[in-house]
Amino acid sequence: MVDVRKRRFLQAGAAWGALSAMPSAAQTFDGGKRDYVKRDPRKRHNLLLITGDDIDWSAMGFMTGRRGLTPNLDRLASQSHVFEQIRTVAPICMPSRQAFMSGLLPHHNGGNGFFPMREGTPTLCSILSAEGYYCAASHKIGHMQPASSFPWDMKQEGKDRHPMVHADMLRLAIMEAEAQYKPFFVNCNINDPHRPFYGAADAEELDHGQAGPYRIPRPLRAGEVPVPDNLEDLPGIRTEMAQYWNSVQRLDIAVGNILQALKDSGTFDDTIILFVADHGMPMPFAKASCYDHGIRTPVVLRYPGMDAPRRFDTLSTNLDILPTLLDLLQVKQPAGLDGNSWLPLLRGASVPDRPFIMSYVDYVSSGWHYPSRTLQDKRYAFHFTAWSDGKTTLKLESMWGLTYPAMAKAAETDARIAARVGQYVRGYPLALYDLKADPSQRRNLLDDPSHRAKVEEMKRLMLHEMERTADPQLDNFRTMLEGGTVELKQEPAKYRIQGD
Repeated sequence: MVDVRKRRFLQAGAAWGALSAMPSAAQTFDGGKRDYVKRDPRKRHNLLLITGDDIDWSAMGFMTGRRGLTPNLDRLASQSHVFEQIRTVAPICMPSRQAFMSGLLPHHNGGNGFFPMREGTPTLCSILSAEGYYCAASHKIGHMQPASSFPWDMKQEGKDRHPMVHADMLRLAIMEAEAQYKPFFVNCNINDPHRPFYGAADAEELDHGQAGPYRIPRPLRAGEVPVPDNLEDLPGIRTEMAQYWNSVQRLDIAVGNILQALKDSGTFDDTIILFVADHGMPMPFAKASCYDHGIRTPVVLRYPGMDAPRRFDTLSTNLDILPTLLDLLQVKQPAGLDGNSWLPLLRGASVPDRPFIMSYVDYVSSGWHYPSRTLQDKRYAFHFTAWSDGKTTLKLESMWGLTYPAMAKAAETDARIAARVGQYVRGYPLALYDLKADPSQRRNLLDDPSHRAKVEEMKRLMLHEMERTADPQLDNFRTMLEGGTVELKQEPAKYRIQGD
């Protein structure tokens, strides 16, 4: 395994290493020549997986039609298939990444919080490594565990938001792969737009005062970007949304640099490219919650030989990423995956719409247990919030910064905002939302007589799905359906994120 901190040494020696690996340079003891590198006769595609950290779908130009904010991603999307209705199964960094890298639900791989999956869990990295791929990753290494499931040949950990850091790693990884006559799998995990946001006081040191390469060409100001419908239009929120969108702009610059490095290597046309976010923005009613702005994660997929770019509104989850990529690479899938390949859909087969998806929250980064579930079809979302007992209040990283304090302050004098804050921090044990009529999910229809049949249907579907997957919250859901009180055991020290 190569540590990128040794980059200069490797770059100096890689050219000679590649040359010495050539057949003409390999001498046998008897003076003959031979190729001592075992070559794979198969012609195999490379894989580039790019992720963004905490991206709201509404900030992506290719999702909204808004131009100018994300030109590199918009250009990639115009050449790719775009999946508009993908939801993460876990709207939190580590559980989400471990889920889509394993193709397993968080409670099936054991990583339903900020702790490792079970030893021996196959992942995209371990599967492709066993197939002879050179595997490399930049950043978020600690969010993909255990290490035995992620045998990277090269890895670079960090939180640097320099827009060239991932492109530089990609160049070196491709050079190493070519020196070893291997196809490559490179995973670039961009830290933007994670908190602290561009221009925020607590980002000054991390972003070197937003100077030099850390600076974006045209920073947006408060009022120049819309406030998403799940938040309130307040001065502090307008300021923080501008900071957030500026972080998205820097994410897009990093994506552009990565794609340029791929083109410079001459491997662009022979590489599968997939871009995805781990979950939605780190704001109230988003990250670490099962509200739609927390779980919606658009996917962009480009691959050699694909048909004309299409946009799909098929309801699906990020668990489908691993089986799809393995199918495109013609690599056998592990048994027992929770995800399903999109390849039949991509090849024009008539694939029935998935009737619903489910998303899950269990343990958050502080170690607190805030279990919640959503079962969602294309119009309705049904929520089960096990921690909503009238005593427990929500405390999350999404409440840092300017947005939640602005809401809490306004709630002191505005009854409507006070009700909204109460919905967020105390929750509803059960709730039904009409995503078409109420996309911000403000009106709980649980007791609405006109939606009684839908409520009962969603209860049955969630119960069946929890039984089918042996959900750890199954007994609590049954208790709530029977009118009982859920008791949760809190052990934050045991489940708190380590070393971060």
